[in-house]
Amino acid sequence: MENQSLLGETKENVEQAVILYRNFVTMALSFSANHGCVVACLAYASAQLGDHLGGYGSGILYVFYALTAFFFAKPIVSMVGPKNGLLLGVGGYCVYVVGFLLAVMLTDTTTRWTIFISTNIVGGCAGGLLWTAQGRYFARNAKLYAENMDISVEASTASLAGVFAACYLGAEVVTKVIATVVFISNEGSAPFIIFTTYTAIAFIAVFVVARLDDLRDEGTWDFDTTSIVRNSLAAGAILLDEPRLTLLVPFQFAFGFVSSFMTFHVFGTVIGDSNSLGGTYIGLLSAIVALTGAVTAVPAGWVAKHYGKSVLMTVGGLCFMLCGAAFLPGSLGNDLGTWELIVPYLIMFGVGRGTWENTNKAVVADYFSDSAELSTSAFACISFTSGISAAFGFFMWESISVDVIAFLLTITSLIAVLSYYVTAHMNERIKESKETASQSLGL
Repeated sequence: MENQSLLGETKENVEQAVILYRNFVTMALSFSANHGCVVACLAYASAQLGDHLGGYGSGILYVFYALTAFFFAKPIVSMVGPKNGLLLGVGGYCVYVVGFLLAVMLTDTTTRWTIFISTNIVGGCAGGLLWTAQGRYFARNAKLYAENMDISVEASTASLAGVFAACYLGAEVVTKVIATVVFISNEGSAPFIIFTTYTAIAFIAVFVVARLDDLRDEGTWDFDTTSIVRNSLAAGAILLDEPRLTLLVPFQFAFGFVSSFMTFHVFGTVIGDSNSLGGTYIGLLSAIVALTGAVTAVPAGWVAKHYGKSVLMTVGGLCFMLCGAAFLPGSLGNDLGTWELIVPYLIMFGVGRGTWENTNKAVVADYFSDSAELSTSAFACISFTSGISAAFGFFMWESISVDVIAFLLTITSLIAVLSYYVTAHMNERIKESKETASQSLGL
């Protein structure tokens, strides 16, 4: 009877694990479809709206993304729960996509600026909520999956992070390739067709997110002023109190700097002004970045599970460093506007970006999966630091020489790799200390 009971319990756990896995995949696909439409619009911001409006609009989006993540995401997600946080985020992103469509279609300058800037503010606030909620949802789903599969949280986060990155980057590939196909086949009405399609996809994703499991984390719905203020300061507090998180900040800076440089200079100038490439192929070429991350996501999860995450974090950081080093004086930066050079360069950035989307966030989940509140604060910090560095890039790259930018990207990325090894060593010591304490207590 005892054996039958254990078998029944094991079967029930496996069934629950399958449900959790399917729920996570559904979240990843709907999240990715919605977000893919947003990043596809971002790739076309300068090409469709001009460097001035496109650059400032994107910069404002990242400013509000960062501020929301730092001050408001934690109290909001804690109050409404991660599922509702996701729902607010994808809903706000729909506003941004609609605003982008209107800005492209309208001709009056004042109206275009008003609509685009205001919807970028909404989109930035939505992004700050969305990524913080996704981090908490990911950590919660990974912990429950690990418990039911009787595996470590580290193994669970490695597997699920790979799945999420594959869905997220794969959806981005699809949305960007669609744009290039439409531009080539029907250039005259292409912007209307593309951005209307993005709007429809973004709204469909909202309805899918609404049907997700809340994972028994429904939020506190505590609107007490003291609680809200405390949670508003939680992201800053954990950044100061938790050195493991502080030492991950350079990696977030490296990603933010490099990604904004790619959008502003590589796609906007190197590719956009190239005689052999041009704006027609921005969608296809930017899809190479996402495709690389998607293709490497699941293998990266396997490597992380069997050989640890340090190998992947090192490779990702070095890829960011080489993206900057390519534009140092005497390097290939000025000659990248050809197919044979730009494709390998974009693949290299894709590996780095895949690491940031995948392994980097799995590391954060590993550190703070024991506490939903700490994981929410930690992911808010990740969103803030990557977002504020990207905003800095969108506002400042225009007034800084490419040589100086290249040096900044190279040095920041090198520091990111070194600081990661310090935090990884620190985390191992903390784990060993906990294991020793548990053994001494007979647990």
